[in-house]
Amino acid sequence: GLGAENPTTAPSLRTNDIVALIGGGSAEARARNAHWETLLIAAHPTHHLRILNLAREGDTVFSQLREVNYPSPLQQVATAKATVCVLDFGQGEAFDGLEHLEHFAERLSQWVLDCQALGTRVILVTPIPVTRNDPPPIEAYAQRIRDIARRQNLPVIDVFEAARSQKDLSIDGRKLTESGQARVAASALKPWLHGLVVPQTDPAGRFPEPSWEALRQSVIARNALWKAYSRPTNWAFLAGDRTEQLSSRDHLDPKIRWFPKEMEQFVPLLQAADQKTDTLAALLTLLTRVTPLETAR
Repeated sequence: GLGAENPTTAPSLRTNDIVALIGGGSAEARARNAHWETLLIAAHPTHHLRILNLAREGDTVFSQLREVNYPSPLQQVATAKATVCVLDFGQGEAFDGLEHLEHFAERLSQWVLDCQALGTRVILVTPIPVTRNDPPPIEAYAQRIRDIARRQNLPVIDVFEAARSQKDLSIDGRKLTESGQARVAASALKPWLHGLVVPQTDPAGRFPEPSWEALRQSVIARNALWKAYSRPTNWAFLAGDRTEQLSSRDHLDPKIRWFPKEMEQFVPLLQAADQKTDTLAALLTLLTRVTPLETAR
């Protein structure tokens, strides 16, 4: 089998990687409690990782509805100069049943090629199992994702396997609770964490260790900034179909559009937030690594 001994599927992140998360609602939800980002950053404290959540509730491999002129996920990947694309599809699509499985597999394979055409490495994610009555055939979709990964030599983050044993971690048989998010992240990302020991969280998904929770809170704040920057609520005035409106223009000189310039104020804020997570990750590493002096005692 193509396990970690195969260099192409061995999970690895590189220094200065910009990781784009693409997918539907469960992928979007991850940005809110930031366990994935926290664990990956903590495990790579000197890598300066940038993890950008481009996922949207309702997105599938087949359709990603956006506002007028809003860039597609692949355009966002190109603009952000992402080096890694994490494709997290399958939960919503599984509700279409087994008759659509091959169609799903074809589209996902096309996504892989499209991302690679932009020069990114690709990681696939299996979907969270649905445990309520009359569940869709998610297991078959998860297996198909693993098959594509094996055929195309791609690493997989196996969320399905990690969440399968955690039935009590779901809110409604479909979405994970806060602590469920944390436990599934720690389990599914284990091959990527280089032996990092991840503390358990409380039911609200908080780490009891202050240095871990400080890092997680800084990532949550950073994700909120990224969302405000990449998905402004008044998109129509910024770049959509209302850019000619007076309220989108300077009141003294209507030729000047003040909104795009205002959005650029987010850039230094995001850079500062990224630096803060780097600093806290370095601090966490100092605090969690046992020094030789202590072991000698």
